[in-house]
Amino acid sequence: MFMTVNGLEAIVLFDSGSTSDSISPEFAKVAGCRTFELENPTQLQLGCSGSKSTISHGAQVPIKVGDTAVDVYLDVVNLDRYDVVFGTPFLRRLGVLLDFKNSVIIIQGQRFKALTPLEEDVGASRRKHVNRGGQVQKNQTPAIRSMRTQASE
Repeated sequence: MFMTVNGLEAIVLFDSGSTSDSISPEFAKVAGCRTFELENPTQLQLGCSGSKSTISHGAQVPIKVGDTAVDVYLDVVNLDRYDVVFGTPFLRRLGVLLDFKNSVIIIQGQRFKALTPLEEDVGASRRKHVNRGGQVQKNQTPAIRSMRTQASE
């Protein structure tokens, strides 16, 4: 799904198996999010053995989806395919329902169509056009509007 994070469209993953909400450092920089160093860095442990890193930065950012606008805390962590990952804190706070049968995400009573595999792939490939310094590489970012049109045809 796409949401507005700090005024910029982001590709978002809803992860009911995650106990934290996260933003990639590259997206945080491009979106102009103010990040801050955590007084007490914490460990990020993934479900697979040996996969962990340290979370040393966070960000407080405004999120907008439909008629819902809310400020959320996000851990700044390296993410591979998404700009933002919302785990159980966000899902519980906003009462998010994931309807897999109908490919719908319900957020505070508002229904949003889940991304098709094509839309997700294009959104993820858009991320690859942001370099490690957080700069968008010109003329390489797919247009999201045209991608949505193509996917629905």
